Amino acid sequence: MKTRLTLILVLLIASVKISGQTDENYRVDLLSKGFWRIQAVKGVASTAYLVEGKTNALLVDVCTGQEGLKEITDQLIGSKPVIVALTHGHYDHSGGIKYFKDIYMHAADTGLLQKGTNATLHFIKDGDMIKLGGIKFRVLSIPGHTPGSVAFLNEKDRYIFTGDGIGSTSVWAHISNDPLTVYLESVKKLEKIKNKFDKIYVGHHEQESVPLTLQYITDMRIVTEKILAGEIESQVYGYGRAPGRVATYGSASVVFNPEKLK
Repeated sequence: MKTRLTLILVLLIASVKISGQTDENYRVDLLSKGFWRIQAVKGVASTAYLVEGKTNALLVDVCTGQEGLKEITDQLIGSKPVIVALTHGHYDHSGGIKYFKDIYMHAADTGLLQKGTNATLHFIKDGDMIKLGGIKFRVLSIPGHTPGSVAFLNEKDRYIFTGDGIGSTSVWAHISNDPLTVYLESVKKLEKIKNKFDKIYVGHHEQESVPLTLQYITDMRIVTEKILAGEIESQVYGYGRAPGRVATYGSASVVFNPEKLK
């Protein structure tokens, strides 16, 4: 126990010690007992989360594949089995699947994975439960950013992992093959159950200037409705290769493709 506590303190203070070497690819923050945020700080940045239950653990997303992720999870949870589950298939959240044998994800996003993975895929769907022994997560399908985007809801501890489906700055709906009406239904779905959680953990913590509030979800529903109704101004979105426009209402912004609204 003493050795494990010492390790956690080292992780919090600086970088991760792995096999006597300093791994600078990640920063690990202890959010609460048995709950860590693993932030990629080198290469393409994104965020993973590790939750430890009595019998096993859940790793939500695996960043872009920077070395050291599996060693970090092994050191934090010891010999407990880990369920690796993806919020969606984009490379900055799935690149690290090469370090794990079994991956849980929505079937609709398998086409987004990098070719050549040797991991065994297990498909999850809306309503499925992930059980860790004393901790449960309900799978919520929230397509719009990608067809297979999902969220993981912990009702007991009142928090939710949303990946990029509810982003920390804006949501990219313009890169999905689904029309914007699909994303609207996903946001409405989250809004209906927002009395079941207090905290939102997104897929890019590095972009968060302030933590999201539940009002963000309502603002996201409103801005999406206004885009579909043609009741809001938008500007050309100049970041990335995919064409799009961005509209903002309150704390929420949506990047959308005007050719794929309905």
